[in-house]
Amino acid sequence: MTDLIDDVRRWVTREPSLAIVLDRVARSLTDALAADGCLVFRVTGEGELVLTAGHPAPEGPELRLPRGFGVTGRVAVDGIPVVLVDDHPRNARHRELLGLAAGEPVSRLCVPARVPDAGSAAVLAVFSRRRHTFSNADVDTAQAVADLVGLRMHLSAVAALAGGYRDRWNNAVATTVAMQEAERRRIAGDLHDGVTQAIASLSFHLSAAKSALRDGDIADVVTQVDAARSLADLAFGETHSAITGLRSPVLDDLGLAAGLVSLARSVPNLPIRVDAQDLSLPDHVRTSLFRVAQEAVHNIVKHAAADNAVIRLVRRGRMVALIVSDDGRGFEPTQQRAPQAPGAGVPHGLRGMAERVHLIGGTLHLRSQPGQGTTIEVRVPDAS
Repeated sequence: MTDLIDDVRRWVTREPSLAIVLDRVARSLTDALAADGCLVFRVTGEGELVLTAGHPAPEGPELRLPRGFGVTGRVAVDGIPVVLVDDHPRNARHRELLGLAAGEPVSRLCVPARVPDAGSAAVLAVFSRRRHTFSNADVDTAQAVADLVGLRMHLSAVAALAGGYRDRWNNAVATTVAMQEAERRRIAGDLHDGVTQAIASLSFHLSAAKSALRDGDIADVVTQVDAARSLADLAFGETHSAITGLRSPVLDDLGLAAGLVSLARSVPNLPIRVDAQDLSLPDHVRTSLFRVAQEAVHNIVKHAAADNAVIRLVRRGRMVALIVSDDGRGFEPTQQRAPQAPGAGVPHGLRGMAERVHLIGGTLHLRSQPGQGTTIEVRVPDAS
């Protein structure tokens, strides 16, 4: 049996394909224990058992066993090998895979593919249609093989999880860069359309005032200076708006609730009611929620044709919820895709909001119907 263990150790460390590893293990364990076959059941995150590999290779419909179902399920839960000399599996599909006729018994050895401090990753079920009493040595051999398989399956799962996190991180970085570029374009547009134009006009009126002063036309001087002063006020207001878009002084000084009130007051021609609790939140959570509210209000002004809007900020236990709703034209959410999973096809504004929320560990939920307004709700489960 030493050769078998050495072979399995080599496969689990060198063979890149998990499917090939499981196929080789099932075949070799069947031969080593003079059995008729071996089924490999993977344990899912919910504790279900899914037939993943076997020898002979399983054919036909998938076999799934509920958590703790039958002997195989108990082995997965308890992590203890079991030998049954005269067993009668209850699942019809299972009996079909074992090649059993009606009423025919089977001998089985079920061993857990254990993972240290993580339960069982799989169950290896060796079977013999001939009556077979598996020895203690057989159990020890099968358990040693199974534990090597469990380690490999656990490492494969961890690698897949790491790959998923890497993809999500790359998506987050790409979205963040896109959001930064969009913000820069917005600021450049605001400065060009507002501040730059106002300063250019201000310069014109000051030049006109200088000419009028040279000509002794005091009335025209006063007119031109008054116009220049109005333009200077306009330029100051546009500059203040651009700075507020970058960072809200109220948010820094007084917190998120006051920042939301200030945001609502800054929107002309749209009554926005704010119902916000004064919460103590980490800076990154507070800033992200404010930016989501800011983007949501921007979308309402730009797209919703709403008469009213509401911003709510509440704590429910350890969860914090931000809800922004309007009574505007609404839309069909299926045309926009669910924002919980940012990706291609999601409008940039929603994608940006969803990505911000994802980075603070929250979820974003969108509800809308044509003619019935839109509600965006952000939930941060642990915002303490």
